[in-house]
Amino acid sequence: MEDLLKTLIEPLVSDIKKIKIDPIQQENGLKYLITIPKDDIAKVIGKDGKMIKSIKNLLKIRAIKENIFATVEVQEA
Repeated sequence: MEDLLKTLIEPLVSDIKKIKIDPIQQENGLKYLITIPKDDIAKVIGKDGKMIKSIKNLLKIRAIKENIFATVEVQEA
């Protein structure tokens, strides 16, 4: 699932080496904490949050196929 997140986020940021994706195990599933540089965070979130909602929906679809629960949280580097 981490590879899906990288594939979706890499085209949106200027320096892909500064992206950091940390999977965190929780009671009810996985939480992916994505750290993005300050300059690119607006591109990842998108206008009215549409881009990050789309990324979350795609991750949710994949998680359902794999029978797990997964969420995404974005933070600024």
